[in-house]
Amino acid sequence: MRSLISGAAAIVLLSASVATTPQPTTRTIFVSAIADKLPVKDLTAADFIVKENGAVREVATAQIAAVPMSIALMLDNGGLALGAVRQGSGQFIEALQGRAEFAIFTIAVRKLTLVDFTRDVPALYEGLKGLLARNTNSVDLLDGFVDVAKAFQARGAARPVIVAVATEGEEVSSTRATTVIEEVQRSGARVYYIGLGIPVTQGTRGGVNRPADSTEFESANRNTVLGTVPKNSGGRSENSLQPSGVSVFMKEFADELLAQYAVTYRTEASEARLSVETKRRGVTLRAPARVGSK
Repeated sequence: MRSLISGAAAIVLLSASVATTPQPTTRTIFVSAIADKLPVKDLTAADFIVKENGAVREVATAQIAAVPMSIALMLDNGGLALGAVRQGSGQFIEALQGRAEFAIFTIAVRKLTLVDFTRDVPALYEGLKGLLARNTNSVDLLDGFVDVAKAFQARGAARPVIVAVATEGEEVSSTRATTVIEEVQRSGARVYYIGLGIPVTQGTRGGVNRPADSTEFESANRNTVLGTVPKNSGGRSENSLQPSGVSVFMKEFADELLAQYAVTYRTEASEARLSVETKRRGVTLRAPARVGSK
């Protein structure tokens, strides 16, 4: 009788051990590969090195991504370079049509939905035509990031992307930088940003474009977000002093997204610091710095 009890206890302990042991699974991340400012399209799984918290993971596959994108265009309609914003956004949509659904949001003064997520390209073009100038240099960029990130989570977007074009002016949102960073991380979105004009400075530093004292806190939060989120999400942050630069950067963003790799690797971690490298010389990778919700 005692041996039967001992055997049953052993089975229970073994079952508990199996249940608490992390089970290997796979995770797919989206990675851009760039050389001489152009996408690199001939890498294979053997060219990638993926590490989570410093531990090397086995890369199972790497191929040009076929997963449809959900792209949120956050556009500043304050008036500066509005024609260039329309043109660059239209060309961006044209380049990626059939590969993504798009939504258009305006962010001058406050974030508003101009066109909700759709694959209907003519409807998107009509939305861009309705992008009217507000004659202001104030933007609600940070609240826009939070709202769009939450929308991606609610939609269960598999490959979310945010493309923001904003004047380097007054930030009206008082949302803390940590809140924005955490929401974008939870959504898994890649963030691409184009700043129009001279970048805003803050604090005691001098500068041509400094915020009013009343928006010092907001500008500090914005600079923290823009200095962190695009790079850590696997995206980019660019600055355009001339309106003509908008179309140039939007084309680069579209080319990069079309050539992104879906890199699938084996892992046991639900959350981790991520490092992605390549064995190919002369190639730069853009990949998220973390995986998971934190």
